Amino acid sequence: DMYPTQRIMLTPIEDMLKIWDYPDTRNKTRMPQLDLVQMKAEREKFQADQEAKAKEGKEPAEEKAAEEAVAQSEEHEEQAGAEAQDEETATDEEAEVESGSEAPLEHKTTYFASGFGAQGLKMLQSKMSPLGIQVDYDNTWDNGVSMMSVRPNAVLQPGSPVGVAMSIGDFTFGSMGTVTAVDGNRVLAFGHSYTHRGNVNYFMTDADVISTIHGPTSGMKLGNVQGIIGRVNQDRQDGIGGILGQFPQTVPVIVTVHDKDTGREITYNTMVAYDEEVLAALAPVVVYSSINTTLDRQDASTASLQFSLRSSYGKDGLISRRNMFYDDGDVAKVAVTELNDILAVILGNKEKEADMLDLKVDVTIDKGRKTATLVSAVPSKQEVVPGEEITFDTTIKPYRGEKIKLSVPYKVPEHQQPGQLALDVHGGGLVNVAKILLAQQQATEAGAKPAEEEPTVDVQLQNMLSSNCNNDIVIESTVEVPQNDAELKESIRQAQKLAKELAKNPQAVKKPNQKPVVNKLATDYIIENVIHTSVKVLEKK
Repeated sequence: DMYPTQRIMLTPIEDMLKIWDYPDTRNKTRMPQLDLVQMKAEREKFQADQEAKAKEGKEPAEEKAAEEAVAQSEEHEEQAGAEAQDEETATDEEAEVESGSEAPLEHKTTYFASGFGAQGLKMLQSKMSPLGIQVDYDNTWDNGVSMMSVRPNAVLQPGSPVGVAMSIGDFTFGSMGTVTAVDGNRVLAFGHSYTHRGNVNYFMTDADVISTIHGPTSGMKLGNVQGIIGRVNQDRQDGIGGILGQFPQTVPVIVTVHDKDTGREITYNTMVAYDEEVLAALAPVVVYSSINTTLDRQDASTASLQFSLRSSYGKDGLISRRNMFYDDGDVAKVAVTELNDILAVILGNKEKEADMLDLKVDVTIDKGRKTATLVSAVPSKQEVVPGEEITFDTTIKPYRGEKIKLSVPYKVPEHQQPGQLALDVHGGGLVNVAKILLAQQQATEAGAKPAEEEPTVDVQLQNMLSSNCNNDIVIESTVEVPQNDAELKESIRQAQKLAKELAKNPQAVKKPNQKPVVNKLATDYIIENVIHTSVKVLEKK
């Protein structure tokens, strides 16, 4: 036999006991703490109040029907579990062949996942891989679990099954293993690492083993995950450690998706364990999976997505953003890009913790293509002076629709030089590459020092939130790229001249309390192109 099972090697208990002595600095941010016992008591009181209200004024037959409905609900909750898989050896450790050489052995955790669907699991794979978490698509069990119950007084014994999860609710992700030792409310389990990320902040759940699948060097357990019983705080080489009755800090992720094609509107509730790297990876996957699950299709669709998140960033701790997205196959993947970028910036800040409290997302999906092209843009005046406000009568042509006329505001720059002012009228999602490249070239030629450090998180965040939306019609000056050295030198001279004028006249600089210039208009369509127009700027008297 190549892999005999008669001889085994175990992790010494002395090595595992050290896990209890590791420092625990997680779960101690400024975020509010949640108590398992208090949560359970409040939930039971709420259910009792609801049952009492339901019985008021009912006939005996109605009371009996109500009682049966409650009983069925409780029975369903007790049975609601997640079929999970856990791949481990018979002893969670290495097997030894008779010759004395060690057999090649896989220490690969098999994860249980719920609600993500096929497409969501693929994104989960790519998001978790940078964290060293290898999600094997073929060995991940999509089990259909919903929000799990809380069991603050759970008791574990050595040999009992136990679960660990990074998220629970409509989208659950975790694994299952075996308890090694219990000391009061302290637990050791697995005999090997789960993610091997040291001091962690995950959910500890109870579990039931239904069956096992045996292999030559490893096995797989099939079971049910039933409720939250504590917090996993250590994830080390020799096993995981946790605390019964203690709840990990969490971030609620609430996603409401409205599919206008089918009329379905579903709200998904998921709690993600507060770990900034895990949260940055999992939250976009939860939003993506919520959209895909509701649509139940992969076709051309348009999404209008708005999200708001509370953290230590933004005005009064709130960050909000709305935008429109279109894709001919997977609109959900495109729709989560901005959220993904913003989460990466604030949760990856090297200076301070984000203290993220919650994330709420509202998505409306239109079947088909809600895009439009610009046909024309005519200024209300052909001759203007610096600082003057005018409008552009703009016509757009929706995809397979009738033309629509819109009026877009535009303010001529206060220090615009006399002459013909070339303008671009374009969709907010289109970037003027020539303008960016020229600005960089001019800065280099003018002797400006490049930034030694990347922009601060606050600056990056402000740039993201103030950027134009895909459904905006934007009007801005066209940059004519210099054709020779003489034209380049002249453009640099003009830039330096303007800088000197502003230095002499600080009042000319826009004050923070002044109304910002908004040379754009939001529409109901994603604008796909750019057109050119111009006005003549007269010298200001």
